[in-house]
Amino acid sequence: MFNKNILKKAIRNYLDIGRYFFLFGVFLLPTAFPLAGLFLLFSLLISFLKIKFSFLKEKLNIVILIVLGLIIFTSFINSFNLINGVIPDLDNSYIWLNLFNWIPALLGFIGFQSYVKTKEDRLLFSKYLISGTVPVIASCLFHLFFDYPGPFTVFHGLIVWFHKPMEVTGGVAGLFNNRNYAAFWLSANLPFAFYFLNKNFNCKVRNLPTILITFLIMYLIIYTNSKNALLGMISTLFFFVGIKSILIISSILILLIIIFIFLPTINISLLELLPDVFLRIRGLNFFINTPRFVIFRSATNFILQRPFLGWGSGTFSLIYLAKENMWNPPFIFYNFQHTHNIFLEMAFNFGLPISITLTSIALFIFFKALKVCFSTRSKDYFYILDKAWICSGLVVLLIHLSDMPFYDGRVSLLICILFSGLRCISLTKKNCEIPA
Repeated sequence: MFNKNILKKAIRNYLDIGRYFFLFGVFLLPTAFPLAGLFLLFSLLISFLKIKFSFLKEKLNIVILIVLGLIIFTSFINSFNLINGVIPDLDNSYIWLNLFNWIPALLGFIGFQSYVKTKEDRLLFSKYLISGTVPVIASCLFHLFFDYPGPFTVFHGLIVWFHKPMEVTGGVAGLFNNRNYAAFWLSANLPFAFYFLNKNFNCKVRNLPTILITFLIMYLIIYTNSKNALLGMISTLFFFVGIKSILIISSILILLIIIFIFLPTINISLLELLPDVFLRIRGLNFFINTPRFVIFRSATNFILQRPFLGWGSGTFSLIYLAKENMWNPPFIFYNFQHTHNIFLEMAFNFGLPISITLTSIALFIFFKALKVCFSTRSKDYFYILDKAWICSGLVVLLIHLSDMPFYDGRVSLLICILFSGLRCISLTKKNCEIPA
């Protein structure tokens, strides 16, 4: 009996290591992606070792596995079909390599639930996420005020902080290689910053760093010049601050604008004071006649040509070049690596059935978590934390309506963890809640 107890304890401690791997991976995710990927991979393997086949009790997980099988099946067909029919020069390994954007995220959604199952688990994740975002904030500030070009490499190129010049990125990007990726990361973190702002509200000393972090995240979101991130920030404000407070803030901003316009002593153009993101929004015609809508139309036409199997993962730019003359007016569009919409992207890659299924699952999880959260309304800090998770999930959905930051490995892993947490929130009444 003694030996058996020792063995059980050793196994239990061994499996607990997965939690530490997971948290270290979350902390290092934005700054040291290769190391974070290793930590998260080990934590995922340990999670599956722990849960074994018990995850099959969840019907949703079975559907995910079926979808994974179908993704591999469509990729197998497309890897040969495109070579023979559309793009003879294509190496079929290209399609398989692009599956690494999708398979780890779907498996992570199942496996990472072990580490965000309880409210205490999700609180711990939130602390490590915000802590890991502090270097991102610092790098973005450095990028904004000094614009010193990189890349900066660590461990002989194993870790790369891009720091491209502002004239290249078009906005604050920091250690990300794209301002939209940085914008997404900051926007997804903002709800958790608001949570800690609420939690530490009565402790002025402890709340000062939280106030600073929250302000800097909002400030830098504006200077990423991302319209999607700005929409996400506004949604977060509505979620946490409320409509009345938003109206008060809006009134103050309108008043300031009027003062700047009509006060003759101020000899500064209002437009010079505004970040580029506000100058890029010029009414409905601007949104309709943009390169992204040109891409949407082309992607829709391609999907209708192959609605069931798609064209293969990551092949949009190749198909676009092969079948469209991208240099014709109205746009000379360089950034066309993807469809800029998550539903269209999955439909193009794998076919409409897979896209509809995965989109339905994401929406089901989100709205189920929303229902569970607001039906309890316990008004404690765990309720506000669940609210932050839901708000962050909303930001994910909104931004992926017109962009695909998912293709950044850091972003895709963060998304799958967020939806793992949302799934656990949606199951709170069933099996995920434990006494505090």
